[in-house]
Amino acid sequence: MIRLIGVWKRYEEGGFALQEMNLHIPRGEFIFITGPSGAGKTTLLSLIYGAESVDRGQIFIAGRNITRLLRKDLPHLRRGIGVVFQDFKLLPRRTVFDNIAFCQRAIGVPAREARRRVYAVLKLVGLAAKRNTFPRFLSGGEQQRVAIARALVNRPPLLIADEPTGNLDQTMAREVMDLFRAINRMATTVVVATHDHSLVEYMAKRAMRLENGRISDGR
Repeated sequence: MIRLIGVWKRYEEGGFALQEMNLHIPRGEFIFITGPSGAGKTTLLSLIYGAESVDRGQIFIAGRNITRLLRKDLPHLRRGIGVVFQDFKLLPRRTVFDNIAFCQRAIGVPAREARRRVYAVLKLVGLAAKRNTFPRFLSGGEQQRVAIARALVNRPPLLIADEPTGNLDQTMAREVMDLFRAINRMATTVVVATHDHSLVEYMAKRAMRLENGRISDGR
C-alpha cells in the first residue's frame, strides 16, 4: 500500500525532517509511527498525503508514484486517503451531518448517494442519533468520531491519523483506537502517528519509531 524509497525532506530553516527514509507498509496493515516531538512523524504523514513534497526519493501509494504527480492530480489522490487530525477541524456552524456531507458535495457526489454514505459512516461511528447536532454540543470523543466519519465517507483504502487522541482522556482515546481497529478489519490500511506508548501497548500492533528523521527501531 505504501512504500518510501530513499526519501529525504529538509525545511528552509535548516535540518532534515526525514533522512534516507525507506519504509514498506503492506495493504491492510495497522501501524503506529512513534517518536518524540520533532522526530518527523507529521512530516511523514504529510508526504504520504501529498501535503508536502519530497526533496529526494520516491513515494508509492497503491503502486502509484505520487512524487511524480502534478498539482492538479493531488485532489484525486486525496480522495483515496482519509485523514484524521488531533484538533478535529470541524466546521463549527455546520451540523454533524453537514460536516461530513460537505466534502461529498465538493466532489460532486449526487445528493441521494451522499446522504446514504453519510448515514452509513455515522452509524459506523455510533453517532447517527446526533446527526443534527452542532460540534460545540459534542464531547471531545464525539467530535473526533465525527472527524473519523468524515475521513471515511469516501471509502478510502488508506486512513492516516496524526495524534488523533492528543486532546482526549485515556478512556476516550481507547474508544477511538477500538474504532480504528474495527475500520482496519474492514481491509482499510491504518497509519497512526502518536507519542502515547500506552495506546501502542493497548492495540498490540506493529510500531515504527522515528528519531531525528530516521527509523530507529520497531517491530
